[in-house]
Amino acid sequence: MKRNYDSIAWFYDGLSRLVFGNALIKAKLFLLDSIPSNSRLLIVGGGTGWVLEEIAKKHPSGLHITSIDASAKMVALARKRNAGANQVTFITSTIEDATLVATFDVVLTPFPL
Repeated sequence: MKRNYDSIAWFYDGLSRLVFGNALIKAKLFLLDSIPSNSRLLIVGGGTGWVLEEIAKKHPSGLHITSIDASAKMVALARKRNAGANQVTFITSTIEDATLVATFDVVLTPFPL
């Protein structure tokens, strides 16, 4: 069964904070300082894209980011985020079904289901 979070996309971030407190946020932010400058980054399960804004605080430019999520509504929310001057490609798909043409220096997997 493929999961799709379209029906809860609009309140997903609030719901995750209610259920998990700041634990998921801290986990997602923990290694952002380890992302090398000018690297190619794959985010599997990019969700609403709030992590893009956090990445941009550390790397305002120079990154090539591919964010993949199965939910079209999550991807639509992520597209509205400020990723700085980083190049971001959004893919609406599961990672199993995606065709990725690039290689990546860093892969973030923030709790995809």
